[in-house]
Amino acid sequence: METPSVNIASLTRMAIQYNDVLRELPYFALNATCANLGINILQVTGEDRLITTRRKAGILRPYVPGLTLGNEQELMKFYESSLKPERTYAEIVDNITNYTDKKVISNQGEMVDNKSKRHPLELLILTNVVKSVAEDVTFALFFAERDTTVMSPMTAFTGFFPKLDILTTAGEISTANNNLKNTGAFVLPTGDADYTAYQQMVAFIRSAHPLLRTTGDVFLYAAQNPIECARQALWRMTKMFQIPTVDQLITQLRSDTLTPGLQLKYDVALGTGDKLTLQKPGLLDIGVNNQGDDAYVQVRNPYQDPNEVQFWIQASYDTRIRDVHQKVFQTNEQVNTGVNYAGDY
Repeated sequence: METPSVNIASLTRMAIQYNDVLRELPYFALNATCANLGINILQVTGEDRLITTRRKAGILRPYVPGLTLGNEQELMKFYESSLKPERTYAEIVDNITNYTDKKVISNQGEMVDNKSKRHPLELLILTNVVKSVAEDVTFALFFAERDTTVMSPMTAFTGFFPKLDILTTAGEISTANNNLKNTGAFVLPTGDADYTAYQQMVAFIRSAHPLLRTTGDVFLYAAQNPIECARQALWRMTKMFQIPTVDQLITQLRSDTLTPGLQLKYDVALGTGDKLTLQKPGLLDIGVNNQGDDAYVQVRNPYQDPNEVQFWIQASYDTRIRDVHQKVFQTNEQVNTGVNYAGDY
């Protein structure tokens, strides 16, 4: 009796034929979050270093004839941030004998051909592997910490919040630098006269540097809890007939904090908790590698068992916060916890 085998050439053909579609799939999932949160996606080969110039002011002087010139003054400092995507992978091994007793429709409407041994779910597997990787990246975006000794999406690369922790430890984010403001935790009102949560939100935004608050658009990143607590508190404060909508909350915050360009940026990728960041648009970057099509989705030769096929994805990711100067960035001391809604089980 002939041992069943897998037509690897056919599987590889499918990876190539559909690769343009497959490469776009993670961007549909990731782009939705990035568009919602105003995050840049950059294609990086190697490392991208960004140097921000910080100017010193107060150098203007009155001139009189005969004054002593040549006083040395410091004019600039430089802040450097780096984006260096680190390699990640995803692997699925499948055995074609899993489908021998089932009538499975192949992709493009073709029936399973036992003579050619084409995998009955080749395109479906390739598509879902890519979708799952995209979801893993999305939910790890703010929380992942790279650790090559632990195999998990949360250790594949380093996300935004751990990078904020690094900058806080280094002293770049601090109360002394006026880009770290303590708010305390946000809790729902306990009575009709409890306006604390809304007042906390107002105080946090008002405390920002005037050039952060009053010039152009300003993004407020917040998870569900502080927004809901502030809405409930505003309802009690204004004695409105109904609980104010999120749009009404933001409108009121714009007025009460004199921040006309304030925009709320909420996404489930931010997790749960009371972490707030107030920042100018364009400060957050995601770096992805620039690999050839054949390296992104591969179907590899079988192992010792000729019925087994390895589906392989290799890509690189990193995150970057371009600057944390008080004129463009402010955060609080609270911590968010990641959630994972990737996949279906």
